[in-house]
Amino acid sequence: MAEYVIAKYIRLSIEDAKTDSLSVENQRLMLDGHIDKMDSPGVEVLEFVDNGHSGMNFERSAVQELLELVRLGRVNCIVVKDFSRLGRNIIETGYYIERIFPLYRVRFISISDGFDSAEHEGGTGGLEVSFKLLVHEQYSRDLSQKIKSAKRARALRGEYVIKNCAFGFKKVDGRLEIDEPAAEIVRLIFEMYNGGHSLTEIATRLHEEKHSTPGEHKRRTADPSCLWKASHIFSILRDEQYIGTYIAGKTRCVDVGSGRTVPVDESEWIRIPDHHPAIVDKAVFETVRERIIRKKKLRRKRKPGTRKSASVSGQAHKNTDVKTQIAPYHLEQRAQAESAKRTLYERFIRGEIDADTFKAGSATLDAKHIQTCD
Repeated sequence: MAEYVIAKYIRLSIEDAKTDSLSVENQRLMLDGHIDKMDSPGVEVLEFVDNGHSGMNFERSAVQELLELVRLGRVNCIVVKDFSRLGRNIIETGYYIERIFPLYRVRFISISDGFDSAEHEGGTGGLEVSFKLLVHEQYSRDLSQKIKSAKRARALRGEYVIKNCAFGFKKVDGRLEIDEPAAEIVRLIFEMYNGGHSLTEIATRLHEEKHSTPGEHKRRTADPSCLWKASHIFSILRDEQYIGTYIAGKTRCVDVGSGRTVPVDESEWIRIPDHHPAIVDKAVFETVRERIIRKKKLRRKRKPGTRKSASVSGQAHKNTDVKTQIAPYHLEQRAQAESAKRTLYERFIRGEIDADTFKAGSATLDAKHIQTCD
């Protein structure tokens, strides 16, 4: 390996691709031109490209590969077109520029921003760098909000159809059409449930008759590990899309650049009746719904032989006390989760754990936080 290694980092998101000046080729030309002007003979130049990735997080394969080389001390200089190419998240991006790169004595150059860490000995650019990082993050958040608004407007008109449509349908030229082989399975499920069969009995028959599960049908491949489950059946029986109702907005993204989504309350879903061809008759669907409601009510009734709590009023008082404690409890849990994530992140930066362990740990902490808030 050469004594001095320069790493070119190029990132292009899906939205950035609409701007010619940000194309991978144009970024490459700019970086190559700047490196040529640096007049550093005998250096090794490496290139890292993340194409189609958001800058709001660092879960990108090329940037992770680059950062691993930084931790191993195999990179001396990093060159990017501008700060936003490295990342649009002000906290994480600033952490790398102001803490990690100086720690590993890595020179960082952002061409369009006129920033070269070699010119800031004992400092990192200060307020000017922080302000530019803030502008990049705000731009990404504004763009994300506009995209969400545009998608919601299309959904309200019934025009926005997701790629992974409900089992029994297929997407053709932006429209939902019946996928007959899968639709036959859906009709069988409704027929059996209306005939008094349980969810487990239906799942058992579908498995015995070797009917494709939704996952197998989507992948167009048979998989012995895929089994029909009662949860699959229940989801199908409750889905209004089978009577021609368009449904959108069932989940929302937790944060800009995050791939993690959370459920949206059913009252906030977008519904448009008679939007597409129905697989199941409305009368059949309503009969199934009534049976599901009846069974739910039966489960809620007290079992024979059980007694009520000693004091209803006392229990109500306890419930009130619990409710008054919920808010501060959630705040405390959130603070603990954030502290744990920061500790995990710093261990990852120091190279004590690998990227997979960091991602798994972060996902576990996020899941615990959501369960706590629920």
